[in-house]
Amino acid sequence: MPEHIAGKTFYTSEEAKSRGMRLYTDEELAEINRKFDTWQAERDANPDPDAFVPYGGRFSDDLVGTEYDPDAPGYPEHKRRTFNPREAGDE
Repeated sequence: MPEHIAGKTFYTSEEAKSRGMRLYTDEELAEINRKFDTWQAERDANPDPDAFVPYGGRFSDDLVGTEYDPDAPGYPEHKRRTFNPREAGDE
């Protein structure tokens, strides 16, 4: 059964396939992971924690504009989620 989290719907591979959704091929997944590994190596190579490493697209904040975004307009307080990943940090 699909899960609805932060304004997004998540399907298992089987559910997506049965709905006719396009699934990534093994080659596409390898390329996506290669890009992430390159970005992560660049980020990790910079010892300055305040240095800005550009990101976006696939690596951007998925919660922006959802009920978990504390700055998102249009969510009444009784429907706004209280989890703020910006405050959670690494645990």
